Amino acid sequence: MLAFAREVAAFIDGRKRADLDRDVAFLRAVERSLELVGECARRISPGTRERYATIPWQKIVGMRNVIAHEYGRVNFDEIWKTAQHDTPSLVSALEEIVAALPPP
Repeated sequence: MLAFAREVAAFIDGRKRADLDRDVAFLRAVERSLELVGECARRISPGTRERYATIPWQKIVGMRNVIAHEYGRVNFDEIWKTAQHDTPSLVSALEEIVAALPPP
């Protein structure tokens, strides 16, 4: 999940909202990475979700569902807002969680 969230951050670095309209490859890369973030979130156990309740699990999964199943409802403004405003805090939260995990 962290790797895909980092992808989103890397994809949008130095880009503007209008780039989603002009560059379909860029749009699809951001969409797909957000979808994969949501797919990972969907697989997180209820106990882990409770333990890290500050992460908006349901919203993340909800966006994944829209991207994956409701093509005509995908709102590019919402994609951009999520990528630009929500992903950085998600990356930070996931980095903290990963750092606290015991070594394999």
